This record gives sequence, C-alpha cells and structure tokens, in this order.
Amino acid sequence: MKNNFVTILDFGSSKITCMAATKVSDKGEFVIKAVGQSAYNGFGDSSWYEPETIESAVNQAISQVENKMKSKIKEIFVGVPGAFSAEVTSEASITFHSKKKIDRDDMSEIIRKADIYKCDSDYTPLGGKAVYYILDGALKMADPNGFIASKLMGLVSFSYMRNYFRDTVAPVLSDRGISKVTYINTCEAQATYIAQATLNESYSIVIDIGHITTNVMLCGGGGLLFERTFALGSGYLASDLCQVLGCDFNFAMAALEKVNLNLEIQAGDAYSLNGRMIDAYQTNEIVKARIGQIASYVIKSFGFCDKEIPANTPIILTGGGLAYLRGGADCLSMFLGKKVKLYDSVNAQTKRNEYTSCYGLISEAIRCEKSKGGLFSFFKSAKGE
Repeated sequence: MKNNFVTILDFGSSKITCMAATKVSDKGEFVIKAVGQSAYNGFGDSSWYEPETIESAVNQAISQVENKMKSKIKEIFVGVPGAFSAEVTSEASITFHSKKKIDRDDMSEIIRKADIYKCDSDYTPLGGKAVYYILDGALKMADPNGFIASKLMGLVSFSYMRNYFRDTVAPVLSDRGISKVTYINTCEAQATYIAQATLNESYSIVIDIGHITTNVMLCGGGGLLFERTFALGSGYLASDLCQVLGCDFNFAMAALEKVNLNLEIQAGDAYSLNGRMIDAYQTNEIVKARIGQIASYVIKSFGFCDKEIPANTPIILTGGGLAYLRGGADCLSMFLGKKVKLYDSVNAQTKRNEYTSCYGLISEAIRCEKSKGGLFSFFKSAKGE
C-alpha cells in the first residue's frame, strides 16, 4: 500500500535529516508528521569528510521516521547539497502562426528546447524548471497557462547532480528496500520555497550559513538563477573562540549563545558562562572578524554570477548558524553593505531556520507528486478524472 505522506532526506553540513509530511492545501501548505536526525561530519567543497559514516547516519535518520510513522518507507526524495550540484540557465522561445491560448504543452516545449547543454560524464541531469516566461516580448510571469499570445519565451534553470553523491547514497537506500528515489537540487528547492514564503515574486538572494558550509543562491521567483557553495560556516566562529580563548569546542558553542553583537560593549564588560567570565569585547571582535570573512566570500561568490541583480533585491539569511546569533544578521548587513532580513514564518512548524532546506524539499516533493497525479490524488481518482 502506498504511503499517504512524502518523505525527504536532507544532507546538511553537520547532520542528516529525514522528514515525513502530508499536504494540507493546494497552496503548498503541509504538516510535518515525523522527523529523524543523525549527526555526522558532513562534506567539504566536493567530497565527504568521512564517507564510511554515511551509511549508518542515513539509516539512523530514516529508521527514526519509520518508527514514528509505523510504516516502511518505499519512496524518498533526496536533496542534493550545493557542494554536489551544479546549475545553468538557458532561454528558448516559440512563435505561433497566430495568437493562441498558452497551455502546459507549450510550457513544457520551452523547457525541452532550452535544454542545450551536454551533461558532463561526472554529472547526472536533474531536469529543468522555468524561472519565468515572457509573452509577446512584454508580459513576464511565472505561469502563463491560459493566457493569449503569439510568442512565448522562457528562461529555464537546469540542475545537475555529481555522480559521486548518488553513488554514495543510492546503495544505502537500495539496501533498505527503498525502491524509488527522486533527487532534487536542495539549493533550488530551498531558495524557491523561501522566495514564495516571503512573497518575493521577483529576484531574491538567499544565504544559508550552516555549520561548516555556506550556500549562496539567487532566485528568480519560479526557479534558481545562480548557486554557489563555499566551505565556511558558523562552526568556524566557535573554532576561532577556541583558539583565542583557550577553551574547548563545546564551551565555545555555548559562548556563542551568550554573544550579542547589537550591544554597545565597553572595556571590562564580560559574558558569564558556567561560572567563567570571558571578555565580551574580545569575544565580539573575534566573531565579527569571521562574519566579515563570510561576507567577503559571499561577495566573491557573486563574481561568478552572470545575471544582472536589481539594486532592491532582498537578501534573506537562513540556516542553523548565523541566523541564531543575536545581531548576526545586522553584522552581516554591515559587511555586505546591504540590508539582510532573517527568514521567518507565521507557521510554527516551518519557522526554524536550520530546517528551511527540508521545508523546500518537502514543498518540491509534494509538487512532484501532484504533477504526476500520484500521492494526494484520491479524490481525483474517485471522480474518474
């Protein structure tokens, strides 16, 4: 019997998360039913730090969800992290003999025609997704279905997965009896979800600062325009404190919870932690210096972007690192010279920044199921449609 929920697997830079969720409305809203999580040592620019630990970490996260749902998982949507994915864009157009009503077939034809790239042998294509369409060279929109036009143009984003990632993950899932696996570009799913959740229909920049990696993404509303990953995250803040303060890593992580970069720190001020006093000014300066480096890497990342970015493009900070540091977003804003907003949600289930990549994967998984008439199609089937 087919499960009545979707299951996703997200590879963060310090933990693997499995989630099961069900759709509750056609607006893309969902309810998370179960969460499984396991810590691991993550990955760098293009490889696992400890590949031999992946199998146990994946199995642990999935088993937790199966136990909570009391159901074996047979199908799963796997997020491909930015370090193991690539993205390109291409344009295509169709000119009709006369004005006609645009339909889904026309939109699919744009995606097919735009697929002009030859995939490298080290990568597997994950498919294309329209960022936007333009009708008759003037009207720009995400969904032109039903509109009248004589010419349709589209900008399409194509994602690719490094075979190295698939070759590590696929055998683990197969051994568990998971027969159907769909791979999704995590950056695309996350950026698109955040753009929609924050009502940004045009361009938006999403910066996900994790524990040891940072993803920088440019979203065009309906799809991904640019992605870049670099090996630098909030875990480096704790490492810096360890070196300067002479403390262990756990103490440094706890110290970060005390840090408030919005405070006017004076000489002699201190943070109190577990009966120990640490110099507040020195601590803040250490943290600011590393945030400044992260900001410089973000700026350098966009040196590889060939898209024109409007000056008023919102920048949204997410991830389980800097988003939880008091004053972190404001400090990042100072170094970038641009206002940075924190991702937020009125829904308590989709409010936590460390899980926005998971929310994006769930949203995309539900969209995939809906488009193929699979999961959640009970009432449609009952009516014989």
